[in-house]
Amino acid sequence: MLPEFSSIAPRTRQEAVESLGRLEDAAVLAGGTDLLVRMKRGETHRHVIDVSRITELMRLTEEDWDESFLRVGAGLTHARLCTDPLVDQCARSLFVAAGLIGSPQIRNAGTIGGNLVNASPAADSIAPLLIHNARLVLESTEGERFEDLERFIVAPYKTTIGQKELLTSIVIESLKGYEEGYRRVAKRAGWAISRLSVAWAIHQSHGRFEDVRLAIGSCTPIPFRARAVEAFLRGQKREKTVTGEAVRLVLEEIRRITGERPSFVYKLPVLRDLLVSIFGG
Repeated sequence: MLPEFSSIAPRTRQEAVESLGRLEDAAVLAGGTDLLVRMKRGETHRHVIDVSRITELMRLTEEDWDESFLRVGAGLTHARLCTDPLVDQCARSLFVAAGLIGSPQIRNAGTIGGNLVNASPAADSIAPLLIHNARLVLESTEGERFEDLERFIVAPYKTTIGQKELLTSIVIESLKGYEEGYRRVAKRAGWAISRLSVAWAIHQSHGRFEDVRLAIGSCTPIPFRARAVEAFLRGQKREKTVTGEAVRLVLEEIRRITGERPSFVYKLPVLRDLLVSIFGG
């Protein structure tokens, strides 16, 4: 059973920002797949600001100033992201990941903004957004600021968002022409939480890696970009000895971050096989 609260339903992004700035102890409701669960478990708020009907938060467009960037509205549902041709063309990993989140009911209700603000280590959208160098647009009555996704999440379920800030959109780099994808390991297909996830984007020419982007989720407290491995692979031939060393470096980085966990008994061998199949050689 939910605790008592007042409900506010602003019609525009500006009204939502103003309500958030004016009200004390207010929470933002988009899809409700995280907030309502927490409130049923005892979390309380005096006010809930429902932004689920604000069309400004549901836009997906190529940036006017540079079509190599997409602006993704924070109110877009996972169902929309996994069916939109523009997402498929420019951010294939996000397209795939959004289609794996929860059940059809959750995908139709849950939003990408809520997934990011909740900041679960197992959130499927985070690794794909990391390889697209996502920047979050946060608005308050004091103005607008940008935050790199890599800096936004500081710990499991903890971010840099202020109590009076609203996540309104995410700006990501388009990776048209890249070999890109997302794979995860979960206990079962429907409703399951990711136990391990990998997002990647590879651009190669004449058998050499020109650009490589790799992000790992659900292995460390915070999903991370494997930047040392990316740097190692750039300019290298796509061959077995090179990709084998890259895989070794990824596993070494995870061990450095978290130490030897019991779960790694199965996670690291599975991750190794995933990476070998992705990099080839």
